[in-house]
Amino acid sequence: MSMDAKPPVTTPVTPTKVQHREKGIRIFMWPKMIYIFPSAIVALFCSIGMWRLNEKSYDPSKPVTVVTSPTAEGPATATTVPAKVSQRDRFTTPQNLLGVLFLTVLGFNLLVMALDFPRFELVGVILLTLFALFFVLWLGAFFNLDLMRPINTMFESIYAFANAGFYLVYFLMVLILLTLVYITRWLDYWEVMPNEILHHHGPLSDLERFPTMNLKFDKEIPDVLEYALLGAGRLVLHVPNVQKSLVLDNVLFINSKEDALKKLMSRLEVRVTTDQEVGEHDA
Repeated sequence: MSMDAKPPVTTPVTPTKVQHREKGIRIFMWPKMIYIFPSAIVALFCSIGMWRLNEKSYDPSKPVTVVTSPTAEGPATATTVPAKVSQRDRFTTPQNLLGVLFLTVLGFNLLVMALDFPRFELVGVILLTLFALFFVLWLGAFFNLDLMRPINTMFESIYAFANAGFYLVYFLMVLILLTLVYITRWLDYWEVMPNEILHHHGPLSDLERFPTMNLKFDKEIPDVLEYALLGAGRLVLHVPNVQKSLVLDNVLFINSKEDALKKLMSRLEVRVTTDQEVGEHDA
């Protein structure tokens, strides 16, 4: 008795889902103009404050001339009203405090944009300032000098104010410029892929390619104040067979970019195209 051999049962192979390629990391280099945004926020606050104050844009320490309209009883008259506050009280008026606040923040923004403060240099400046302040206070205590009088006199002479329209126009002007900067950032940016680095630049999106094999990069914090405002720093990419290093200045939130680059560079993408993928692509 013979038995025919049964053909082996084959289990259909379920096609595996093709994984999408990992997206690259886009790195933008921003101009220093973006650090002026705190003054724009303060300008909006001052505009609202002056609007609530009913436009008190005058010097309360000086006499005010009040002109009355002509009536049937007589012509128009001008009356001088004496000042009601001293120069010392004038400094504490709300309109002056708003003006001083705006100018202080604007000056700080311009300082951040003009100079770089490395961490050790900033610590040295702070220590030198504290030492000078301590020495001046010691001189005043030793020689019984009233060193606060010239400072008080200087503050009493300051009276800076502007109407609500000025602050609002400044806010809108900075907002428009920041919007233009945000839009034009696509004219020059870098994209780090698992296998290559792409440099997009120019209005027609010119492209440069660099390999990522054996890529090394450094993170630098050239300015502590810029890092405190927007976490900005510098990335230096060392590409093999390229003479000059690729320096990317003023990269915002540098720590997150560093972590993303570490994860991306920890593996090298290798794609193996199967016959099934080729057939699906041709179909």
